[in-house]
Amino acid sequence: MAPSRRHGGRGPHRGGPPLRWLWAWMLVVVAVVAATWNDHGMNGQHHNPILLVILLVTTATVSYVTLRFTRRLYRLRHAVEQISLRDLTARVPVEGKDAVSALAQSFNRMVDRLDAQERVRRQFFADLAHELRHPIAILLGRLESIQDGVLPLNEEQILHLHDMASGLKRIVTDMNELSLAEVGQLSLHVAPLNVAELVGQLQGNLEPVAEGVGLELISDVQGGMPAVMADGDRLRQVLTNLLTNAFHETASGGRVTLTAKRSGNQAVFEVADNGPGIDPEDLPHIFERFYRADKARSRARTGSGLGLAVVRSIVELHGGSTQVTSTPGEGSCFAVKLPLAESQTDTTQ
Repeated sequence: MAPSRRHGGRGPHRGGPPLRWLWAWMLVVVAVVAATWNDHGMNGQHHNPILLVILLVTTATVSYVTLRFTRRLYRLRHAVEQISLRDLTARVPVEGKDAVSALAQSFNRMVDRLDAQERVRRQFFADLAHELRHPIAILLGRLESIQDGVLPLNEEQILHLHDMASGLKRIVTDMNELSLAEVGQLSLHVAPLNVAELVGQLQGNLEPVAEGVGLELISDVQGGMPAVMADGDRLRQVLTNLLTNAFHETASGGRVTLTAKRSGNQAVFEVADNGPGIDPEDLPHIFERFYRADKARSRARTGSGLGLAVVRSIVELHGGSTQVTSTPGEGSCFAVKLPLAESQTDTTQ
């Protein structure tokens, strides 16, 4: 970034009104001491060299400390001005362990957060533009074909257009939730949640969906399962996302299972299927936004491409973790680990 005209290209440690006043003050003090010393000598008074040395050393020490303190504040002011000009590379050197150093550390942490949010914002718009370009082009092409009379405007075409519009809405919604989650601004209402009731609700809601595509949905909860600390709506969103993904990946006649069990001070939710599985080279990237293990599949079938990224972000906001294991040809298992309510109680006591 080019130096601003206000500073004339000088760094924050090479001048400025506060430093000039300090130098002037030091010269005045030295002049007064010298005049006093000379006056005493002219009047025949006895000089006390030790007193003079103490006075000069004290003056020099106070001047040095004040000068160093002022320079650090000047650097901080310069960095604040850079931030006001949207230069998020500005940082303040942290020297020592005093109040100014603590202020510099807080300033640097603030800028780090601003920089992270700005990167997320830029990536959000880049990904959004990339993902919307193709479906919008298809949607416009179909509308133009209907307008030109190439395609008939019937119920089938209206359903196609509705599905495509719904897909666009899903992309925007998922992108918004993911961006909020990545910067820690997605609202959560965490409270103890009954695991058996949650799994029972998911079984009742999604079993008709599974049967509609020829799949068997099985659920199981470990006996005596304690409550989990979670936002009920967000956890339902996470598990529903994993279950619907499993439905898409499993052929008719297959099986999808949802299990909940305790492991130490965590609750572990597992969604497993007996579908085609995931190749080993795809596993490290499976939770990345817009990543598709099968590049040949269209977004219309696989959804927004953000579901698993949203899952990971929501789980991490809860203080939990996600993992996936898979064997090609045998199926996959996605695990979500969250803290139990009793472990949170023990920690606060």
